[in-house]
Amino acid sequence: MKLDIYRNRDYKLNDAFDQAVMNIHIQRERKGYKTFTICGCEPGDGTTTVAINLAAALASSGWKTVLVDGDMRKKNMFKRLNEETTIGLSNYLTEQVTINEIIYETTTDMLSYIPCGDLTNNPVRLLCSTKMDEAKKALMERFDFVIFDMPAMNAAMDANVMAVKSDACILVVASGETSKKGLASAVNTLKEEDANLLGVIINKTEMDEYKRYRKDYDYFKKERYVENAKHAIKSKEKKA
Repeated sequence: MKLDIYRNRDYKLNDAFDQAVMNIHIQRERKGYKTFTICGCEPGDGTTTVAINLAAALASSGWKTVLVDGDMRKKNMFKRLNEETTIGLSNYLTEQVTINEIIYETTTDMLSYIPCGDLTNNPVRLLCSTKMDEAKKALMERFDFVIFDMPAMNAAMDANVMAVKSDACILVVASGETSKKGLASAVNTLKEEDANLLGVIINKTEMDEYKRYRKDYDYFKKERYVENAKHAIKSKEKKA
């Protein structure tokens, strides 16, 4: 069975995720980073949306990528990708299945997916287990990138555990929604635990705000570079 993971067709969003892919790729080339924990500061920051798009973008760049749903506290009916798949990470960590049985192919080339599995009452203990270390090692051997989609930092300790276990952690904040207190708390917690905080992705940004930050995001889309080139050629011809 292949799980359907949508492909983003919006060039504005692709431009934003291209920046994140570039930074992650640089970290892999320079420092060998392969495992990344993606987590919000507070519930509702849109971490899963960011994790899905980031994993899909890495896969479309030709990297063999696996997206791991590490939120074992939320019921399947509230999940974005695995409403009908019940076997996943928690089942492996409780030694019910093998690692091969929880890795699903998706409709996006080079992208695999591991659901959270059955709801569990002790996700932190499972994430701290040697079985989780074995899972991470197996995934690192099989994939170029391993992306862990975790609950918000200020909602549970799950993300703290995986942030320390991963090569790097990326925080997600929702523009105009995430509180300064929530962001500060998440950053301080990661620093105290000596987790490698790579950076922050600002989600739910208004288009006008994004344009102010990335003035030339549509430079090639509008083909202004062609007009500039034509103007440069004409100027040279006049001087000649």
